[in-house]
Amino acid sequence: MKKIHNKVLWLFLGGIIVLLLEASPVLPGQIIIDSDDQFELGRSCMEKRQYPRAVVEFERFIQFFPDSPKVLKARYLIGVCFLKGGRYEAARERFFELIRTGPDTPVAGKALFMIGESYYQQGNPKEAGYYFNQVAEKYPTLELRNSAFYRLGWTRMKEDRWRDASELFRRVGKGSALYGSSQQLAEESLKGEMLPYKDPTYAGVMAGIIPGLGHAYVSRYKDAVVALLLNGLFIWAAVEAFSNNNNVLGGILTFFELGWYTGNIYSAVNVTHKYNRKVRNDFRNSLKNGLDIHLLTSKKGPTGLALTFRF
Repeated sequence: MKKIHNKVLWLFLGGIIVLLLEASPVLPGQIIIDSDDQFELGRSCMEKRQYPRAVVEFERFIQFFPDSPKVLKARYLIGVCFLKGGRYEAARERFFELIRTGPDTPVAGKALFMIGESYYQQGNPKEAGYYFNQVAEKYPTLELRNSAFYRLGWTRMKEDRWRDASELFRRVGKGSALYGSSQQLAEESLKGEMLPYKDPTYAGVMAGIIPGLGHAYVSRYKDAVVALLLNGLFIWAAVEAFSNNNNVLGGILTFFELGWYTGNIYSAVNVTHKYNRKVRNDFRNSLKNGLDIHLLTSKKGPTGLALTFRF
């Protein structure tokens, strides 16, 4: 009877242990990391623009789940984080790695496009144009091709190649979300050839005739007054010195006046070039860029074209 009682007691204790193990499958201090939760944590950091932390979370995801089908996307988004954070060289390194891993895959086309985008955002339209051309030639998928032509149009406008920009905008296909914007830009970009520029040579000639007149030509009236007064005072002082037979002082004043006079001409030409650059920049800034490089698959949805790609 005692043996039966002990047996029942052991069975009871065994059942309790099993229940406890089921209720607490891990030892205290252990953490279970779910792959989907880890990936979404990285995406969440991106949406909050916490790009350094997002990189850490995506790297952690790759380390813990190397066989996950989302690894390729995580590697791509790490490059995007660097791009969004202004670390262009680091971004390009990651995108080049993706291209080397699988040059014929869709993600390679995306990565190549983003290399061009990194140069575009860095203010290097020539280098950006090279990579956008590569995208259009090597990865002629509809989404990438239209985006590449659209971005090429913007690079040409940044190079003041207005007619080339117009032709590129017209190459965006009708089925593209960018079609309406591209057709409008194809017309608007041609206006860049008719912007109200000022002639730097004319400004220099005017400054040579009357100091300050070249600055007034481009509405730099304060500079014009300063140039007129300085040159006028030095000329008057030099004339007075020579009139009083003070040739040494007159020569010194004349020497300095020649410096002010030539500087006035150079400055007039320079500010005219700056004026023209401002006219071009203001014109470009007035145009609406329909390509929103919103690189997350946002649940809310971006306001412009979202360059979201499937992996």
